[in-house]
Amino acid sequence: MESNAPDCTEQLLQQRLAVMEDLELDSPHGKLSTEQYCEFLALYLLANDLANAKLLWKRIPGDIKSSNELKAIWEVFKAVWTHDCKGIHNTIQAYEWSVNIKKIMSEFTLSVRERYLRLVAHGYTEVKISFLAELLGVGELETCKLIESKGWSVSGAFARPVKTKLEADSVLNNEEHLEKLTQYILFLES
Repeated sequence: MESNAPDCTEQLLQQRLAVMEDLELDSPHGKLSTEQYCEFLALYLLANDLANAKLLWKRIPGDIKSSNELKAIWEVFKAVWTHDCKGIHNTIQAYEWSVNIKKIMSEFTLSVRERYLRLVAHGYTEVKISFLAELLGVGELETCKLIESKGWSVSGAFARPVKTKLEADSVLNNEEHLEKLTQYILFLES
């Protein structure tokens, strides 16, 4: 049942983005309120849809771009665009978000952390906790608690990620695909 939760959340996110896109198309003169643009841009960040976020920013009228919250969301976007991990977390923590945007930014922070943990687990066999703490935007103690809850082992100043079941299955699937491809090529050559 847990495997359906991310799909459900992703589905709700895509539905909300579709609603926001329809609102923009149906609004008079194609212009939304400042709050709606803030939510729209934040949702694109949460969906990791940077291309559409950038295009939305170009469509937002200049007078609305002067909103402090919208500028702060754009600063988060720029940090994501330039892969500035520290900048992402610092910008999110530095601004006092409105209630609606705060929820989205909290979800965004969690998704960024999960994404970084997956990338580190996939790319490293051992990583310094201080480096990982910087990536995740939390202190070393909280990083240790987080990674231990994920099953990682901690030894001194280093952490050892565990491979997820999905990663192990994908190797088998790749081997199966390679076997099928080999059989197909042999069939064509004979």
